[in-house]
Amino acid sequence: MSRRSIRDREGRFSLHVEIHDEMLEEAIGHDNAEDVLKCAFILALSVLAQDGPWPGAALHSMSSFMDEMRSTLITGLQ
Repeated sequence: MSRRSIRDREGRFSLHVEIHDEMLEEAIGHDNAEDVLKCAFILALSVLAQDGPWPGAALHSMSSFMDEMRSTLITGLQ
């Protein structure tokens, strides 16, 4: 069993995860696990707050975010 506690910098949420699977325990120990779990948690809360259908609302939210990130990166490179 592995456990991981995650908090955002602003103190808006904390997430406590407990894993009971060998493969998943390796994943939760990954260097990027905290950032990935924060993103996934925020995405899930965003979809629930919008009361959107799963997974369509999540995919739309991710698509919008990626488009904005792409535009920001392109503008920064020019």
